[in-house]
Amino acid sequence: MSEPEKRIRRFVIDTNVFVSAIKPFSKHIRESHKDVNTLSLLIKLIVNEDLELVGNSRLVDEYKRLAEKLDSETSRLILRNLTRKMKIVEVNVEALMNCKPYLPAEESADVIHAATSLQTNAILITNDRDFDRIGRSEIIRVWSISEAIRNLLTNE
Repeated sequence: MSEPEKRIRRFVIDTNVFVSAIKPFSKHIRESHKDVNTLSLLIKLIVNEDLELVGNSRLVDEYKRLAEKLDSETSRLILRNLTRKMKIVEVNVEALMNCKPYLPAEESADVIHAATSLQTNAILITNDRDFDRIGRSEIIRVWSISEAIRNLLTNE
């Protein structure tokens, strides 16, 4: 009997997950209460070989800008490992057009991130309410940060 096939899941990590995980460790922003659950989630997504990360060049640029703004060794370390693991895809026009009606017109980056999820069959992890409508439509799967923590950290 052969070993069961590993279940690989694919995720797109929105920028608010990155910020939530790293903000407490920023040089400019020191919070008295450091919730490490989001950081634990992000680390698991990076180190677990059964979890794939996908993104697009716009998302990587956003991560870089935020890591610079947060200005900490933690942000640089997470950014380096996150982008090293992430498969960068070119989003096709069809995926963009399928997602565009569900997101605010002024949020072009969100359309690209949703299209990345659609095109790669990835779950989008975000706390951005702009993705609620497309998530309810089931065009893409959207998990909140707390849902991702529940599904990936507590259900092992």
